[in-house]
Amino acid sequence: MDLRTALVTLRLRHPFGLSRGTVSELPSLLVRLDPGDPDGAAPEGPDRRGLGEASPVRYLGQSAAAAAPLAMAIAAELAPAVLADPRAIVAAAARMRELAPDHSAARCAVDTALWDAAARARERPLAELLADPDVLDRAGLDRHVLSATSGASLTSYTIALDELPAMAARAAAAAHLPVLKIKLGRGREFDRAAARAVAAAAPRARLRVDANGGWTPDDVRALLPLLVDLGVEQLEQPLPAGRPDLLAALARDSPLPIYADEDVQGPDDVAALRGRIAGINVKLMKCGGISPALATIAAARDSGLRVLVGCMIESRVGLAAGAALARLADEADLDAHMLTRDDPMPPGSQERLAPELPRLCGPGLGVPPGALPAGSDLGPARVA
Repeated sequence: MDLRTALVTLRLRHPFGLSRGTVSELPSLLVRLDPGDPDGAAPEGPDRRGLGEASPVRYLGQSAAAAAPLAMAIAAELAPAVLADPRAIVAAAARMRELAPDHSAARCAVDTALWDAAARARERPLAELLADPDVLDRAGLDRHVLSATSGASLTSYTIALDELPAMAARAAAAAHLPVLKIKLGRGREFDRAAARAVAAAAPRARLRVDANGGWTPDDVRALLPLLVDLGVEQLEQPLPAGRPDLLAALARDSPLPIYADEDVQGPDDVAALRGRIAGINVKLMKCGGISPALATIAAARDSGLRVLVGCMIESRVGLAAGAALARLADEADLDAHMLTRDDPMPPGSQERLAPELPRLCGPGLGVPPGALPAGSDLGPARVA
C-alpha cells in the first residue's frame, strides 16, 4: 500500500516540563495510507484512506524523522485485503514489530492508519467499530474482558512543571475543570510547594500527580502525607521504570492508588504488575498502535487493573485514536489539543479548556484524509 508522510512541528501553548526536562515544541510524523487509488476512493465508494501518527517516545530514543522510513517499509508489505478483516490487522502488528522493533511510534502510525481505513471502508466511526462485539471477536479479543467498564467520559488536564507562579496561574485558569494532573519530580521541596500552589489555585478540582519516574522510594514516602492531605486521588509512575518490583512494594503500603506508565510499554509488561498496583496508563505511541493497545487493555482487565488511556504531545490524529479507545478505559488523559497552539490537523488546537474527550464526528477517526499537510523538514525539538 502507498504511504504518504508529513513531518510537522507541534508548538506548545506553554513550556511543557516534567521530571526529564522541558520542551516548547515537538516534532511528529503524520501518515496517510492509500490502499488503492492514491487520489482516494473509487468513484462509487467511501474514502478508504487512513490516517495515523508517530509522536516519538523520546525517553526510548525515538525520533519523528526516523519513523518515516520505518513506516514506509511496513506499509510496503501490506496488501489492501488486510482491511477486510480485523484479525488481519491485529496479525499485521506482529510483523510490524519485526520490522520496527525499537520504534513503537512508527508502528503506531501504520496500525492506526489501518484501523482508520477499515472503519472508513465500513462508513463507521472508529470508536463504534472498536466497541463492536463481532469486530472484537474476529480480532481474537475477548469482548467481555474489553468491555468491562462503562468507559471514560472526560479527560484530565495537565499542569506541567514550570516556575511556581506559572503553575499556579495555569491551575487557576483551569480551576473549573473536574480533574487536574500535576507533573512533579523536580525535588522534594519544590514538589511540595508546587502541589500546594496548584491545590490552592484550583480548590474544587480533583488532583492527580505524575512524577514520570522522578522520585526515589524515600521521596515518595516523604511526599505522600502531603499528597493525601491535599486530596490527591492517584499517583502515576513515581519511580524510574525498570523495577516493577519496587513499584509494587511501594503500592502495597501506599494510601494512594499507584498507576504505572513507563513501566508498561505493551501487553507483555502487564503480568509483572498483576494484582500489585491499581492501574496502568495505556498510550498508543508506546504500545505500537491500536492493535497492541487492545491487547494491553485485555491483559489489564484479566489482571484486575484499571485502565487510563493517555497521550503524548500529539495532533488531532493521535488524539482521535486515543479517544476511540476511551470507551474501553476507566479514565482518560487526552489533553494535547489544549496544550498545543497550532495543530495542523482539523479541527486544530483548542484554546478553550474543557473536559470533553477529543472525539470527532464522521467515519474513522473523523479527521479528513485530505487534510494531510505537505511534508516538511524538521530540526531537533527545541528546549525551552
